[in-house]
Amino acid sequence: MNGAPRHPSLTRRQFVIAGIAATGGVAVAACSSGSSSDAYGAGGTAGSSRTLRFHERTSAPTTLDPAVGFWNPLAYDVLIYRAPDGTFQPQLAESWQYVGAGNTTFELVLRPDITFTDGTPLTADAVRANIDYRKDPAVGSQSAQYVAAISEIEIVDDLTIRIHLSEPNPLLPTLFSQGMGGPGILVSPAALEDPSVLATGTHGVSRYLLVEDETVLGDHYAFAANPDYWNPDEVHWDGVVVHYLPEESAALSALQTGQLDAAWASFAITGAGRDAGLSVTGPGRPIILGLTLTDRGGVVVPALADVRVRQALNYALDRTKITTALIGESGAPVDQLATPDGAGWNSDGFYPHDVERARELLTDAGYADGFTIPVRLPNSEQHTRLTQAIADALSDINVRLELQAVPGNQWDAADAATNSAFGATYLGWGIDDPVRMAASFWLADATNNTFGSTDETLQSLQEQAMIAGEDDREDIDRQIIARVAELAWFLPVLVQGESVLYDDELVEVPWVDFLSVPTVSELRPAS
Repeated sequence: MNGAPRHPSLTRRQFVIAGIAATGGVAVAACSSGSSSDAYGAGGTAGSSRTLRFHERTSAPTTLDPAVGFWNPLAYDVLIYRAPDGTFQPQLAESWQYVGAGNTTFELVLRPDITFTDGTPLTADAVRANIDYRKDPAVGSQSAQYVAAISEIEIVDDLTIRIHLSEPNPLLPTLFSQGMGGPGILVSPAALEDPSVLATGTHGVSRYLLVEDETVLGDHYAFAANPDYWNPDEVHWDGVVVHYLPEESAALSALQTGQLDAAWASFAITGAGRDAGLSVTGPGRPIILGLTLTDRGGVVVPALADVRVRQALNYALDRTKITTALIGESGAPVDQLATPDGAGWNSDGFYPHDVERARELLTDAGYADGFTIPVRLPNSEQHTRLTQAIADALSDINVRLELQAVPGNQWDAADAATNSAFGATYLGWGIDDPVRMAASFWLADATNNTFGSTDETLQSLQEQAMIAGEDDREDIDRQIIARVAELAWFLPVLVQGESVLYDDELVEVPWVDFLSVPTVSELRPAS
């Protein structure tokens, strides 16, 4: 491999030089903060430098630190890459395996001759530094709860690391992939010595280098191709400009007027995008939408302490009607925290639409006249439309939702203390193995279990799943999802995926259906 540049980011002048190096003489057209006509940067056209202009989401990350904010595939390679088809593939790790039985020892073998953009070599010590960083409570990593069980980090040799756990975990390939801000998203150990630099810069093994002079934090981020990247076949653009527009409708408008080339899209705009002649790929990894009934002990809303009440809310929902009205064929109705034929799926279902049954349960519980549930949700068209549809359905059984929509950055920054004033919160979650979802939603110390609700059956099933082999876990997964549905701790409504809207004259998306979340790194210039 060629020596990596010593700069984790580029100035505007270096951006142009890097573009020349990558394209053999054509400079990258950068994003400009000038007139509205060029505010999105220059698009790639035949015979010119290829710059992708992409809308990511409506809420920009509050930090570029991958342990805390969103994973950026342009700037950070991972140890194990979870591909769009859901399979795990080598990236910075050449191989991985559990050692022995019981899912308590996991070994990773690294790819040789790799350096971070600051020149630091990729070694087993670098992986250990990343694990230690995520374990530090002061960091606030999304993956802290998952790395807490790492009891020993054994350096076998410069390129081999063995992870020892204090308790079983069958999902370490997921932990060391790109999910949940985990230690598989490798940051240079040199940067970890002063982690403050991670908030506004990028310090990984990267296909692209952040162009600081062309970046406005919280608005758009410009990247130039890294001519020294270890796998040049995966560098498809001379430059990429990633935008965070405040509304999806604004992204759709920018696509229609040629100011963007592609955009992440929810059901709120995919139909209109098709009608406008744009191409649509997806939906991607299934995401369950609905409500989390956080107040399972009745602290804020006494009625929610009764399982009959929570079950009544589930029976009251006409999930097929809501799904058809909101997203049509872009999703499917679900009454459980699993996807059809996915891990834990129970094909018979649990809550057919039955308003009379809902009313009977409420009457039996002493709430025939209904009650009010304060609900906290992110302020976006997608979230508001679905929550209002739920509210309309529950009004048929005299249950009222009192909605409080907050900006996305406030939603992301919320903690248990914030949500403890509400009976329910918005549910928008990428479905994963039940064992992993447990740590986020229903174990006593789960991050989204605001009131610390517990259930002995779920705890026992979790313990069984943690030591089970893959085949044995299938039945346990179904039992877990069934128990969660029986407790009615959630109001799942539909499963939908994230799509990509794009101009097919400029962009090609090689995957038809995404099982993992579509990322900008999957987009290619149109052939």
